[in-house]
Amino acid sequence: VYGPRNPITSYALATSRYMHQYGCTREQLSEVAVAARQWAKLNPEAFERGDLTIDDVSNARMISDPLTKLDCCLVTDGGGAIVMTRADRAKDGPHTPIHLLGCAMEHHHRMISGMPDLTVTATAKSGPRAFEMAGYKPSDMDTVQLYDAFTINTILFLEDLGYCAKGEGKDFVAGGRIAPGGVLPVNTNGGGLSCVHPGMYGLFVMIEGIRQARGDCGDRQVKDAKISLAHGNGGVLSSQVTSIWGAPETV
Repeated sequence: VYGPRNPITSYALATSRYMHQYGCTREQLSEVAVAARQWAKLNPEAFERGDLTIDDVSNARMISDPLTKLDCCLVTDGGGAIVMTRADRAKDGPHTPIHLLGCAMEHHHRMISGMPDLTVTATAKSGPRAFEMAGYKPSDMDTVQLYDAFTINTILFLEDLGYCAKGEGKDFVAGGRIAPGGVLPVNTNGGGLSCVHPGMYGLFVMIEGIRQARGDCGDRQVKDAKISLAHGNGGVLSSQVTSIWGAPETV
């Protein structure tokens, strides 16, 4: 009964530390799941599209304290693919070509016990390098797609990518600021929390970023979106990969 249930317990450990260090509340964590569900309700491909409230998330069955069932990503079927080729060849394809403008990876540890700081992920290193390669900055991104295996991921990654200072992510996500109509469109397909999670989700952040930059997202399309950030996570907050995707006019 006291043994870890990994990977959930490792993420719960990071969540507990963040809550203790920065005063994050259960309700602020729940804001992440509620925002993801609001995006999912606009996505006909999303697995979960029902109503969801902060109370629903906060009071759901506890899996590994402080993470409830609704703080955790889905377990679904699913699949996806990206076709990549040279830019000159892509012009002849059936769809508007979306360019990979920048990409960087950083890996800090294997087990959560080796994480240098439970509130700072390797995203703090991969993000700046990806932005430098692309020639853009965080505020230039029209959409941000994050691997939200758990609600804490979204908060940590927004901080480490430079959208707010460390400890301010809990406030940044409050009040629907990352939901439809908010200041920053995050996980516009519903994310791993509400759209899809077939064991691994990293491919889907890229697919959604590409679709948004292409203008193919229907009711959830972000107006005038031309450039998207997609961020993948592996292990127990271990490996982080940041990629930036843009329409032809962003190259």
